[in-house]
Amino acid sequence: MSKQQTPQLHFLVFSFNRGDFLKNCVESIQQCAPQADITIWDDNSDDPLTLNTLDALSGHCEIRQPDQQASFSKLHGGLYGNMQAALESLSGNPLICTIQDDMQVVRPLAESEISHWQSCFQGSACNGFFQPGFIKRAKEAITYVPEVDGYHIDRLHRSAGAYYSDLFLIQRNLLIETNWNFYDNEARNEQQARQHFSQMAFMKNPFIAWLPGVPAWRGRKRTWALRFAERQRKCGLYPFNIMDTETARKFCERPASDIPLAENYLTFAGASLPRPWFYHPLQRRNFLRQINKLELRFSR
Repeated sequence: MSKQQTPQLHFLVFSFNRGDFLKNCVESIQQCAPQADITIWDDNSDDPLTLNTLDALSGHCEIRQPDQQASFSKLHGGLYGNMQAALESLSGNPLICTIQDDMQVVRPLAESEISHWQSCFQGSACNGFFQPGFIKRAKEAITYVPEVDGYHIDRLHRSAGAYYSDLFLIQRNLLIETNWNFYDNEARNEQQARQHFSQMAFMKNPFIAWLPGVPAWRGRKRTWALRFAERQRKCGLYPFNIMDTETARKFCERPASDIPLAENYLTFAGASLPRPWFYHPLQRRNFLRQINKLELRFSR
């Protein structure tokens, strides 16, 4: 069935200088959601591997590398400027799903699911962001909400994560109708979402996962402490196995009481990492984190 005959889903992939990760991310979308459109918004990468990857992917995806001078953030690079440009560049009213190059789609998406999300937004059930990612860890209270077939996580006391996440699924018109404008950090976007939308629903049946053990970028600086932690912890590309159709069906049919924690349902396609998985090289490395902060302070 062609894309024109199916409910429209558009993946917006945000990338910077991680060509092997970008390739894995895009190929996972193509395998799991062949009916979807893909646009890569690259933050003006300059390393040869990423440039070669972008060139190879240009035959299958639209590649955008906008000018970042007006929207560059020290911490997030041009991510939020690219997100705003992506929103404004789309036409029609597709479901838009944001994803970054250090993430991966991990199970096939059925057309019935896409139709369900469309009807959910067109009705009154959904008035806010869906978070389509597997939950990394369960520190806060998690409550299943049948009306949205998803979970509310008790993060109302936090600066972000209750109403907004950089990884999201939403219908474009909901953002356009509120004159949404991406700010340069999650906390400000959280406040904006609280003004306009219902609490974010974490999908009962997520389909995207953060890859653990990923080398980190913060703006365009990489301190000695960060690079040392990456070598010490053997950071690299650790892709997940993509669920086959039967495994995905059983996952989606499980009871809602079984929280979709990444470590409970996902397995590595090759080399693995010890548990608990870490998602930033400086996670649980307090001494190196302090050195990293000092390096960043003195480099200003």
